[in-house]
Parts: sequence; C-alpha cells; structure tokens
Amino acid sequence: MTRQVDKDPAYPELLRSGNTMLQRDMADYEALSAANIENYIGTSRVPVGIAGPVDVHGDHAKGRFFIPLATTEGTLVASTSRGMKVINECGGVRVKVVRNGGIQRAPVFEFETIDDAFEFNTSLSEDWSWLVPIMESTTSHGTVLDVRSWQMGRTVCVRISMDPGDASGQNMVSIASQRGAKAIARKYPSISRFRMGGGLSGEKVPANINSLLGRGKGVTASVTIDGDVMRRITRADIANIPLHQQNYANFSMWGGNQNTHNSLANTLPAMYIATGQDVAAAVESHRANNLFDYDHENEKLHWDLHIPNITAGTIGGGTTLPTQRECLELIGCYGSGKVNKFVELCAVAALANEISFWGALCAHEWIDAHADLRNR
Repeated sequence: MTRQVDKDPAYPELLRSGNTMLQRDMADYEALSAANIENYIGTSRVPVGIAGPVDVHGDHAKGRFFIPLATTEGTLVASTSRGMKVINECGGVRVKVVRNGGIQRAPVFEFETIDDAFEFNTSLSEDWSWLVPIMESTTSHGTVLDVRSWQMGRTVCVRISMDPGDASGQNMVSIASQRGAKAIARKYPSISRFRMGGGLSGEKVPANINSLLGRGKGVTASVTIDGDVMRRITRADIANIPLHQQNYANFSMWGGNQNTHNSLANTLPAMYIATGQDVAAAVESHRANNLFDYDHENEKLHWDLHIPNITAGTIGGGTTLPTQRECLELIGCYGSGKVNKFVELCAVAALANEISFWGALCAHEWIDAHADLRNR
C-alpha cells in the first residue's frame, strides 16, 4: 500500500483495503516504478501473447524470433502469427533501418518586427554549430544532428534534432533543447520571448514533417510472396491484394488519411506495451505505406512496408520494469546497442499483420475471423 493511499481518506475504500488485483505484487514494483508513475496504486495487467516464429534477415535483427504482443484484442496475435507463416514459407523478410531521424524539440521565438525575425532566422540558419557543445553538455548519450528554422510573421520556430542513442530520448532532448533555447535567447537580444513548444517537433502526432525530415528511425520491411503460399494460408488470390489496397488508399486519402496501411495502430502499440515503450509515440508511425509490385507472369507479389518514423528505446524509461525488460530480453533487445534491432522487429511484426489482414479482407474472412475467435 502506498503512503499516499494510506494517509488520504479521500481515496476509494476499495483501494484502502489493500486486497485488490491492482495491488498484487506492489512491493515488487513500487520502488522500481518511482520514475514512471505518480500516486502509484498498483499494476494493470494486459495479457501478453507471443506471435511467431518469424525468419528475419535484417542488418541488426538476424534469425528466428518470437514477438511479444500485449493486447486485449482477440485475433491480433493469431493474425500476426499467420502473416509470419506466410513470410517464413516465402524465404523470410528483409528489413533495414533506412534513416536515423533523431528526436526533436521545436522552441518558438517571438520578435517585435518581421525584420528582426528574418535576421535571426538567417543568422541561425547560416551558423548553429556554436549550439552543439552547449546542448551536448547536458547528456552523455545524445548528439546534435541538425538545427533548422522557419519564419512565420514575427515568430521563428527552431527544430532541434538530436540522436538519443538507444533511449527513446524525449526527455533527454527536451533538457538539451531547453539549454540551447536559453543560449539562443542570450545571444540574440532582439528576441522578445520564447516558448519550448513551437509545434514542429512532431511528437506524438502523425505529422508530415516527420516523414520528410525524420523522427525516430525510418524502417522498411520487404518480402516477396508466392501466390500459392498466400492462397494456401490465407485463401486469398494474391493478384487482388494490390487492387483492393488501391481502392482502400483512394478512399482513405479522400477521407483525410495519408497512409496506405491498416493495422499499425494495433501491432505497434501491442509491442510497445509489452516492452515498456512510450505507447503514445506509436501514432508517429501512422504515415507508413504499403508498396506493391506484382509479377503477373510468376504470380509473385513484392511487398514493402515503409515506416518513416518509429520512436522507441531499449534503455531507460519503462524498459527497466520487470516484465517489460523480460519481453525485450525475449527478443534479445534489452540494453545498449539494441535499438536498431528492436525497430527492425517492430517493422517485421507490422508487416506480418498487414499481410494477414489484407489476405483476410480479400478472402472475405476478416469479419468471420473476429467472430470465430471471439466465440471460441
């Protein structure tokens, strides 16, 4: 029982009893979770299933893996496993980190005139190298990648990008960027005021700027699927998948979406919850796209899933909690030097579920699968 609950009579009587499911194993977690939660009352247990195995040919993730997924949605683990079976029978999946976009903060600076704003923007764009030692002095892990700025009227937003190493890095980059913003304000007396949140960081939003300039890791997973394999495992005609997906993309974009995937909002959060990631960052991956090249003659579908932004870490934050650490260790991704391996496996799991979803949709079994598994 936490001291706060003990001493505060306003807390619900159920919690004050100390006998709830929430409060099981509290002693094991209370000291560990001090940096992760306030007013701690226990742990909410989300079921963890295991998808796989899947054969992976990555630059960092190499071999056969079982992927832990924490979810309350029936069919997710089964669907991802089915997609992995397709991948395995087609020789495995090639996956690669194609960009290190870093993590961003975007302080905004205000001026009295548009001329002052213009002069500041020009000056900082020409030379920001003096900021590097100031910001890097706040961390032993982070390095400055880039500083860009944009003027809008009498304001200038400065987008600071840093590589946080194997941490997800939001807090690290926040501290470093605040030190940098204060140094900027001292150097340029024409600045009337500044604020740390200028709107161009792209944090926890599906922002176009993330896709274009980078945030987190950009990852592409690729597989060539044989038509016979797809038909045998999913009962779908592989030729229909790119056609059906094009219809989906057309109407999806008409409705305001700018992506051509369907299931990343299921797969990535499930993997994030299991492994102690900041689950809200999964929305940054929403700009992902399926890319198809169908070989009619040989009945093969070359399928790439490009995820321009995966924000994750293998040290710090929630990764240190016991069950989250175990899930990272299960896939060999806990600790330093493992973040690229982890994001490659995130992309593989996402592609596997995409394959299964589009197979079910084209075989007219998507709704039936949910109903059947719900009633088992």
